[in-house]
Amino acid sequence: MQLDSTSPLKIAVLGAPGTGKTQLVSELRQHLSATTANNAVAPVVLTDAPPLMAAIYADLRHSDSSHHEVALAQHKIYDLTLVCGLDNLGPSARQACDGADSYESIEAQLREVLTRNKIAYSVIYGQGPARLNTALKAIASLRNEKTEATGPGHWHWACEKCSDPECEQQMFTRQLKIGRR
Repeated sequence: MQLDSTSPLKIAVLGAPGTGKTQLVSELRQHLSATTANNAVAPVVLTDAPPLMAAIYADLRHSDSSHHEVALAQHKIYDLTLVCGLDNLGPSARQACDGADSYESIEAQLREVLTRNKIAYSVIYGQGPARLNTALKAIASLRNEKTEATGPGHWHWACEKCSDPECEQQMFTRQLKIGRR
């Protein structure tokens, strides 16, 4: 998929309920609309409730995976997938959801579906401005990657858990190695 200054960059924001998807999309829209107006960059289209989330909920709540195929086909329109991490959930929000509908179950199912279908994604963590900056870095990274020439043999590392080279899996692995010294 080629990006240029006229074709919009399409971004899906996914995550369990209460992870702040809608808030993040609102903050991104506000920030990016000002940035796009002042620079010659592609406009951005953000979606915080793509069909893939509905398919995952149907699978978890009703053991109905029949919607996955259509939802995954529709998800191919997105240039970038952001997954909101569970770090913004307060204790009361965590207690409101358990069993098959638990936040952890929803996030695990979401990551599993994305990984199994080879859909690259970035997990967005942080509070307030830090969270917005993390999402903006993922968008900037995509814009830079799409504008650079990547010939055959150009290798991109992907974490087996989430495809994000700066994910918690890598961070903890590095910390363990440092602690052994």
